Amino acid sequence: SSGINAEYGGIFFMLFQTWGIWGNIVSVTVLAPKDDQTDRTQDYIDQTCGAEYVVPKEKEDGNSTDGPSLTQVYTLAGIYLFFALVGPTLILLFLDPLSNYGEDERREHEGKSGFQLLMATFSHFINNKYQMLITPLTIWSGLEQGWFGASFTAAYIKCPIGIQYIGYFVIVYATTDAFCSITFGYLLKKVGRVPVFTMATALNFVVIFVLMHWTPTTHSYLYLFAVMWGMSDAVWQTQINAFYGVIFVGFEEPAFANYRLWESMGFLCAYLLSNNLKLKVFMWIMLGWLGSSYLGYAMIEVLERKRVGRCSIYPCNGGKSDVAPETTSKA
Repeated sequence: SSGINAEYGGIFFMLFQTWGIWGNIVSVTVLAPKDDQTDRTQDYIDQTCGAEYVVPKEKEDGNSTDGPSLTQVYTLAGIYLFFALVGPTLILLFLDPLSNYGEDERREHEGKSGFQLLMATFSHFINNKYQMLITPLTIWSGLEQGWFGASFTAAYIKCPIGIQYIGYFVIVYATTDAFCSITFGYLLKKVGRVPVFTMATALNFVVIFVLMHWTPTTHSYLYLFAVMWGMSDAVWQTQINAFYGVIFVGFEEPAFANYRLWESMGFLCAYLLSNNLKLKVFMWIMLGWLGSSYLGYAMIEVLERKRVGRCSIYPCNGGKSDVAPETTSKA
């Protein structure tokens, strides 16, 4: 059911989002600043950081002393590489293979090649109006994650304070994200999708708008922005995933293939734009995209409301699945 998808999606993403806690505990330990001094003057921050930030095309003059040493970089990379190898090894040794649960038989029964699955993914996108409407929001889920990791940390933390302090803010962001991931799953059952999605959209709008007009001089405010972005990201990561499970019942494979495809496109766009545009321009683009994304989501809610009467409130349709059969793909 819709409620179960939201709850268990929240539990999974709560555990998943702790990457930002453990990974950045490592980074702040390895990159621990020697002192609190910074060579950033107020004029430098006003003209270079925040919304005025542009990724340097060439290496800076070497005047900055707050960058990590090669020893720190190699130590950090080595630790991350170790866990990157340990993780798959533990899965290989201890996780039950999918063949134990009939995965091989299912694949033999379907008999689809990789190319056929790829074509089914694009066919689902072309022939399913719900998929078209939810795609902008799916791209946004990757775009906003990429923006936080690439642009926010560079323009509002690294530029005015120093790269060594990024981990502290990301820990706050990830902790909020993990906590809200499980909390919002239960909240959504009580108040419905629309208020939760609207809250996340409003948080993103407020953070982007304020950061466009604010110079990062008071560092404590950055923790508040990290908390607000973590709250909204918890909604996007858990509830978009659950929403796909609700509106594409019977077509999960092509639907979730589209989900990962378009979310990855969001990441790609975030890193391309952050490296080639002034941050203020990038944030205007984000505001426009967020608005169109929410509009696409709202149109799905309107269509579902017409179909079942009250789809913005759980449980929809007397607790039954609120998938719209007239929109399912034939792929």
